[in-house]
Amino acid sequence: MTNNGFESDKTGISLSAGSVMLTQYSSEASQLIKSFTKNIPFVVIILILIVSITTLDLVMDLGFIRILSDETIDAMIIAVSVFLILFTLFAVRPALRSRKILDKWSNLFENNAIRTGIILTIKDKSKEEILYALTKVIDQIAIPLDYYLSKSDKKEFFNVNIDDITTFDILIDKSTIKSIDSDSLKNAIQDYGSILIKIVDKVIDKNITQDFLKSLQKYKKRGDKIGLAIIIGESISQESYILANKIKDKNISENLILIEKPVNNRDYELKSLNNVST
Repeated sequence: MTNNGFESDKTGISLSAGSVMLTQYSSEASQLIKSFTKNIPFVVIILILIVSITTLDLVMDLGFIRILSDETIDAMIIAVSVFLILFTLFAVRPALRSRKILDKWSNLFENNAIRTGIILTIKDKSKEEILYALTKVIDQIAIPLDYYLSKSDKKEFFNVNIDDITTFDILIDKSTIKSIDSDSLKNAIQDYGSILIKIVDKVIDKNITQDFLKSLQKYKKRGDKIGLAIIIGESISQESYILANKIKDKNISENLILIEKPVNNRDYELKSLNNVST
């Protein structure tokens, strides 16, 4: 059973899509860390073996004992060293995989912070409120965007067409920024990436999500990097979450955020705060 993008199991416990992903990443990272740490004793044993063989070689050179030939000692040291290198390469693989998971964590936390910040900042889904909310939740562009909006009528960002059939309700990129102190904001957007937003007055269903993803693909063909892509609606269907999780384009998948903002949103805002705090 689903309700506004939340899954309910038979025990009545509700989990958001973000919470489920976070739990999955936590489990994966835990397993990888265990896999890495369990190999440490073997590395220590190999190092002890190398030190022992080297010490034996030194003792033999000093003439205290004569057990093996120098060639045999050298061959043993080389063999153990090669084994140690191969074993170390195998052992650090989990650490490299953990880095990728930590990157996913960072992206998930950032997107959840943006999602929650916008939900709590706007009272409705008006373009003006959403635009000003961006100055509150995106630190990388907050100051130049806030200054620009204080000097502009903002309409240049609204209902922007990129072709005959594709329109974004809000589009902030180098082509829509006017000459009002444009260098500062253009530089910030150039580094952060373009911001593309679609606003719907109903549920964000599979068709709406598919159309938005196609629009993002068209936009990317212009050669611009996407820094943030948002769909805001009354609620979000589970099919939309599934579709968003299947995106293969990394630039789109990492920066796509689905936001639900019901008309009567007081209870939802409190629930969002509780989800963040837990």
